Amino acid sequence: MNKSRMTTAIVLMLLATPAFAHTGHMEHGFSSGVLHPLTGLDHLMMLLTSGFLAALTGRRLSLPLLTLLAMVVGTGAGVLLGGNNLVEPLVLASIWFAGALMFASNRLSVLSWMMPCFALFHGWAHGVEAPVGQVALFTVGVVASSLVLLAVGYAVGSKANHIAWLKKGWTAAVFASASALLVG
Repeated sequence: MNKSRMTTAIVLMLLATPAFAHTGHMEHGFSSGVLHPLTGLDHLMMLLTSGFLAALTGRRLSLPLLTLLAMVVGTGAGVLLGGNNLVEPLVLASIWFAGALMFASNRLSVLSWMMPCFALFHGWAHGVEAPVGQVALFTVGVVASSLVLLAVGYAVGSKANHIAWLKKGWTAAVFASASALLVG
């Protein structure tokens, strides 16, 4: 990608409005939490890709658990500190980064540790969007469905070690998702 295209992509990403792709289910604590990662393309792809990367790098538990921990810490930051103009662009950047990681096979082991860092911002968005007075139940619901998504991503990633086209296909899906979120 040449410099002007990269600059244009970064500017568009920073100007993008929040996706808020998962509205309309924020009335109830636990059930809203369970649905939240499943109905937002940003959270869905980040969690599936974290599991996928855990399988590719041989980190069965450490990467997914750190991702969940960072998300919970981010939720607390969102509740305590409120909205931040950088959260949504960083959530979008995390999807792009996850796709780019697939091209860095010689650095995949080191760079995959960035996923928990990005999960912090996904959690921050959760904390801002969580139903008032039901943050604990909401967070438990988010963690429950996140565990399932991480496990599914791990299962698919385990197959990618043996099926060459699966890694390329996953990379394309991640970039397509990031592009869809950018266009909005």
